Amino acid sequence: MSRAKKQVRFSMDTAFLAVAGSAVVAESETKGLAVRELNASNMYSWVDRQDLALVQFYAPWCQYCKALEPAYEKAASTLEADGVPLAKVDCTTSAALCDQLGIKGFPTLKVVMDGKFRAYNGSRQEAGIVSYMRKHKGPPVTKVRPAELSEFVKSGHIVVVGYFKSESSSELGVLKEVAKEFIEDFTFGFVADKSTAKKQKVSMPGIAIYTDDDNDDQMSVFSGKYTKDNVRNFIKSRSVPVLGELSSRTFSTYSKAGIPLGLVFYKTDESRSKLREELLSVAKEFRDQVCLAFVDARAYWKHAAVLDLKTQWPAFAIQNVGMRTKYPMPQDKELSAKDVRQFVSDYATGKMAPHYKSAEIPATNDGDVFKLVSKQFNEVVFDKTKDVLVLLHATWCIHCRRLMPVYQELGRLLKSNANIVVAQMEATLNDVPSSDPALEITGYPTIVLVRAVDNVVVPYNGDRSLNSFTEFLRVHATHSVTAQNNEVQRISANGPGYMVVPPQFAGFTPKDVRHEEL
Repeated sequence: MSRAKKQVRFSMDTAFLAVAGSAVVAESETKGLAVRELNASNMYSWVDRQDLALVQFYAPWCQYCKALEPAYEKAASTLEADGVPLAKVDCTTSAALCDQLGIKGFPTLKVVMDGKFRAYNGSRQEAGIVSYMRKHKGPPVTKVRPAELSEFVKSGHIVVVGYFKSESSSELGVLKEVAKEFIEDFTFGFVADKSTAKKQKVSMPGIAIYTDDDNDDQMSVFSGKYTKDNVRNFIKSRSVPVLGELSSRTFSTYSKAGIPLGLVFYKTDESRSKLREELLSVAKEFRDQVCLAFVDARAYWKHAAVLDLKTQWPAFAIQNVGMRTKYPMPQDKELSAKDVRQFVSDYATGKMAPHYKSAEIPATNDGDVFKLVSKQFNEVVFDKTKDVLVLLHATWCIHCRRLMPVYQELGRLLKSNANIVVAQMEATLNDVPSSDPALEITGYPTIVLVRAVDNVVVPYNGDRSLNSFTEFLRVHATHSVTAQNNEVQRISANGPGYMVVPPQFAGFTPKDVRHEEL
């Protein structure tokens, strides 16, 4: 089905490897226009020549594209003087090209920097487009004269200033590299003046971060070893407010910081105010190890359940999103600065083990398919003497229910294989106690083989037939596979059905609300 007929694709799992379609408008034909028209025949050659540019992917029938057009044309005319070209691609005539680039809605804007595409995160007004592109056009770190410093540090929500002996300082080069990663979020500058650094109480070479956050120290000075990673981590740790509000709108900002989250769930505004007074000192003390943030339990109680907290407020838990670990604080007493400080301290110093939700270990487990629970997951699944096929499922998933007869039959046929285990685990009742990315659940059913000897995790992506499962094991398992009576009937569950995990089961994720033409 063409994009014009379907109008919108909300997701594309794969990209086409080849770009099809004939050229509709050659670049030479639009040379005199402010906005260049690109297509499959000329886009990549044009992009390769650009240091900085902006490309809009659109559909003629899209009302939002039509609304954007005047501002986009005016911005293109304005930015011509800056040497920043703007272009557009009609996705109804270059559908394969847009598919290849993963365009999921209209209009989509992408920045071209040094011949590569990046996301555009600016506004869709003329002034916003111009400002955004000019910010990327200029140097990542602005030279600031001593007399201008007091005004410069007020020029953004978070302002990063480096203090160096000269403009040729290698440390300034490091700051410039890091600044390119955060140019959309922060303002960067540098001062090459020893007396100014002394007045600011910053040792050279050094970095200070200035913020307008009332909860935060107005100035923080970097004190670690001057490396790119350390500078990046310092800036990231200051990218989120002290005791700010975590919601679907702000989640991406907290995620970028890469710091474990200390989630303070509250139910009333009055409770939030009292908790702020109680916990602000704790948030400041541990901000480099755990980022404390408020979460409104009225809106996000399901996420509290994911963290195994009872619907009893206020409540507190630490969540490491990257490692997929959680640490709920016992709810047997009120939250106090003393108790939360001790809890966070124990986490930060490695004295606390992650909490994993688990059903009880079955009293008997001698069926054809081994019933796993979280408490024994690592013991069974990572047994290096056995190949273990694991089905992670949910009782509400219709695809899982359809698969069960086939999976049970697979377990029966392979029961005689002493070194092969066919197992299943109800993943909404049991956490997977592993941070291995290959064991992350993004949908149901999730099926993986954990091999004997090396414990390498091999995802299963075949169809739901016995033939496919046994062939997969013959290819990937360490031990040889013998089916009962050496016979495998072709029993199928009608295709590789798959259900994406709803947000309440997947964890705290940004709310993705799309208009059908967004």
